[in-house]
Amino acid sequence: MRKLNAFLFISLNGMYKGANEDTSWHGHGEEEGTYSEQQLAKNNILLFGRTTYEMMYDFWPGALAAGLFPEVGEKINKAEKIVFSTTLKNAAWQNTRVMNGDIVKQIAALKKTEGKDLTILGSGSILSLFSEAGLLDELEMMIDPVVLAKGTPLFTGITKDLRLKLMDSRIFKKSGVILLKYKNAGQ
Repeated sequence: MRKLNAFLFISLNGMYKGANEDTSWHGHGEEEGTYSEQQLAKNNILLFGRTTYEMMYDFWPGALAAGLFPEVGEKINKAEKIVFSTTLKNAAWQNTRVMNGDIVKQIAALKKTEGKDLTILGSGSILSLFSEAGLLDELEMMIDPVVLAKGTPLFTGITKDLRLKLMDSRIFKKSGVILLKYKNAGQ
């Protein structure tokens, strides 16, 4: 059985993206980069909604990412990826396939098989959808020391409570980012 986990960053007031899809407020420095390398070494299948996929594809295969975060860039580019989209027919990023239709049913079926675990990166709407369906096993959040005046809150539109149990925490001292790792207490 595969696990479905999510990794994302949020502001102190619970926004996972600012106005106009802005994520430039996230303090992803050297410590966070090292942590990302460790997480990518798990070789999970990376899951994205279309918007997050396009943002990631615009950055990670490029020269800027290679210069700033060479190991993260190499691992994320080589990783197996799934993008959920009703509009994309093909994905240009290497090792990426497009999934559409009833993605909740498809991921529920995929979780029942043997193989790599699944990690949602960003993609708040996908996180909300899979959480609502009871598919989320673990959640990792980097909380940035910023309060956004405008943005999109995490877990928008869920109708069921999601009970979580804290598994671990970590403080990235240079940036002030706090990492919280939870498991789904309802499973």
